[in-house]
Amino acid sequence: MSVQTTRETSDSGWAVAIILVVLVVALLFGYIFWWAPTATPVVEPRTNVNVTAPNPPNNVVVPTPGPSGPSGPAGPSGPSGPSGAPGPSGPSGPSGSPGASGSSGPTGGTSGGGGQ
Repeated sequence: MSVQTTRETSDSGWAVAIILVVLVVALLFGYIFWWAPTATPVVEPRTNVNVTAPNPPNNVVVPTPGPSGPSGPAGPSGPSGPSGAPGPSGPSGPSGSPGASGSSGPTGGTSGGGGQ
């Protein structure tokens, strides 16, 4: 009785080698087309430039008065105030004109002092 042996290891070894080669080629293409950095430019020293926009002018609208309108109706009169203090007495007036002569008295009477 003879035992026949096959060399399966050598056939599977070629399969593993082919798979590894395909994998390496796929990774190489992936690196070149996907992850590879583009040409890097020469980096020059940068100077910081601060650009500030000018402030817009403040537009302040100041209203100007227009023409005056017609005057309104007069309001109601208020309550009367308290009476004031009496003023100083004025100068005496001019003397009056002489009066009319009076009527004559009764006749025949005694004039003078009376009896003692």
